Order: sequence, then C-alpha cells, then structure tokens
Amino acid sequence: MVENIEINNGKHVLDVIITQEEIDGKTFYVAQSIQIEVASQGLSLQEALENFKDAAEIVISSSEEAKDRLSQEEKDIVVAPMLTRVLV
Repeated sequence: MVENIEINNGKHVLDVIITQEEIDGKTFYVAQSIQIEVASQGLSLQEALENFKDAAEIVISSSEEAKDRLSQEEKDIVVAPMLTRVLV
C-alpha cells in the first residue's frame, strides 16, 4: 500500500510504502518513506502512520540532507510511485 503523508502541518508531503510483517506471531505494519531515510512500525495501520509522522518530523528537523532532498523534490515535478501486483 502506498500513502501520501503530510508532515509539519502540510509543509511536506511524503510518499510512504506500508507493508505488513509477522513477528513472533504478532502482525505489525511498517511504514517507510520513499524520499528520505525514515521508517516506523505499529500494531495497527493507524499506529504505524502516527509513529511514522513523529519519526519523519524528527528526521526532517534534524537532518540538513533530508531538508535539502525534500526542497529539491518540491522544485521538480513529482509523480507518486505506483505499487501494483501482477499475477502470472
């Protein structure tokens, strides 16, 4: 699943890939950014997204590289990635 997440009151929009993982019999959702190096997890989809937003805000506020990368993407034409399944 691919989600668009608004960070810093809508100042940045990140594309996020969400996967479902099974660890020790528990199901976790893992949210990982495509644009910057940040990921988080939660026991529910909502928890994973909330944790991701918190982590992304920390990374963006403390990393010049992340800020630069997001600033550059805002100048470029950005096409959201597409995730699909193909049955063969």
